[in-house]
Amino acid sequence: MGKLIASMAMSLDGYIAKKNGDASWLNNAMSPDEDYGFADFMSKIGAYIIGANTYREITKSGALGGDDKVPTYVVSHQKNLKTGKNTYLYSGDLTELVKKIKTETEKDIWLFGGGDLTTQSINLNLVDELAIAIVPVLIGGDVPFFGNVVEQKNLILLESKTYEKSGMVTLTYGFKKAKRNRKDKK
Repeated sequence: MGKLIASMAMSLDGYIAKKNGDASWLNNAMSPDEDYGFADFMSKIGAYIIGANTYREITKSGALGGDDKVPTYVVSHQKNLKTGKNTYLYSGDLTELVKKIKTETEKDIWLFGGGDLTTQSINLNLVDELAIAIVPVLIGGDVPFFGNVVEQKNLILLESKTYEKSGMVTLTYGFKKAKRNRKDKK
């Protein structure tokens, strides 16, 4: 069974976009001479879960996945959001959505965009891995990566990579499972 991987790029000061949705600072930071592993990562993805605001931004740029073969679930209460082929609007329980997708694919599920959706999924203990690309830029506010995480989550570093030309660093963490109290064991 695949993992739910929450992944996003953020500025060094912890933001994912400006209030107007502008994320040009991200594209400007990437070096065309570096392989960031996108093709390999995307080959392991069986479905996307994405927030409506991020969906609108990436459909403008044409950056979603590259084809219509991978199902995309856009989490939104907006029923009139225009979607493409193999794209579905979803406004129900996130836990049920993840369960449904995991029965439909053995591959990983990529959760990206935005910070609120990522935080909700973390709070529901749905995320198996958290992958963060830290971009060496300070954008000084606006849309934070994380919202209100309701309880402490302990992580374990699974992988780190440094990209010399751009100065980006990627960190991939797994979530440590809470140890049960001896009294709770049955």
